[in-house]
Amino acid sequence: MSMLGKAKLYIDWWKTWKTLPIVSWIKAAEQYRSGNFLSAELLYKKALAKNPNHPANLCARLDLAYCLFRLGKYAESQEQLKTVIHFSPSMREAYVRLARVQMWVGQSMEAAWTLRRALRELGGDADLIANFIFAVLDNGGPSYLLKEGVDALNKLESSERENQKVEIAFARLAVHRGDLKGGKTTLARLASGLEAPFEAVVAYAEVLLEEGRIAHARQQLRRAMMVAPNHPRVLSLFASSYLKSGPFYNPEFAKQLALSSCQSSGWASPKEMHILAEAYLGIGDRLSSLTIALKAKDAGSKLLGSYRNVRSIEKLIESLSNP
Repeated sequence: MSMLGKAKLYIDWWKTWKTLPIVSWIKAAEQYRSGNFLSAELLYKKALAKNPNHPANLCARLDLAYCLFRLGKYAESQEQLKTVIHFSPSMREAYVRLARVQMWVGQSMEAAWTLRRALRELGGDADLIANFIFAVLDNGGPSYLLKEGVDALNKLESSERENQKVEIAFARLAVHRGDLKGGKTTLARLASGLEAPFEAVVAYAEVLLEEGRIAHARQQLRRAMMVAPNHPRVLSLFASSYLKSGPFYNPEFAKQLALSSCQSSGWASPKEMHILAEAYLGIGDRLSSLTIALKAKDAGSKLLGSYRNVRSIEKLIESLSNP
């Protein structure tokens, strides 16, 4: 960096934080922007250890949390974001990032509570409300939280409802309530564009899977994978498409996809492990199926809300435990 560049950096840093620059954080930010997340992690941690009360520490923790997320260190990432929220409860981005990590690892109820707190701290926000409803629906309830989300949606101004995430939320609610045709029509429209919202594409694929339209569902899932190739939910939905009886059945493909899904979620999501257990059973590997089913049940028991398909896992474990 030139002398002029360094001088500008020092001036900008002083204007923002009223302190001299922390060299490790400057280097960390460079590594972060370059995608060198491991190097950035080490540099952020080094500076935080020496400067825990620095005015820039919360921003550094936000970036560190993202590095940890990209490195698959999901529990550490969550701890950093919870620290930010504790010291700055009005920082919207921290809630959004924390909920995103929680959803990624299958902790949808935890994500719902994170977003509920955000809404109470920050007020009604179309994107936050929509994400809150996504989390509650992914968890399968409870109904009182879903009612809170619906009430918040209905209080939005008409201009605020002109939001794709809000449209997706209403469509998913329609499907949840049994209005499959109405919800599907909206999701199909939203998913049809070249730059369709990721949430719409995944939700539409899930509806198509429920209808047994496997080929069409896979088309949507391939589109989702182009955006997020290692997204646990997309991978597990793809895996489940190979566990449907009929000409599309291929448990070996299901196992490969479900295994990738579990690895990507850090082996924390009972939903993803449940699908992997079914895939192992499909290829006749009963021991692996039982091992993963037990792991899924254990992971589900640690969640704030019980895993909604826990009875199905228990039946699977029972059948596998009795030859």
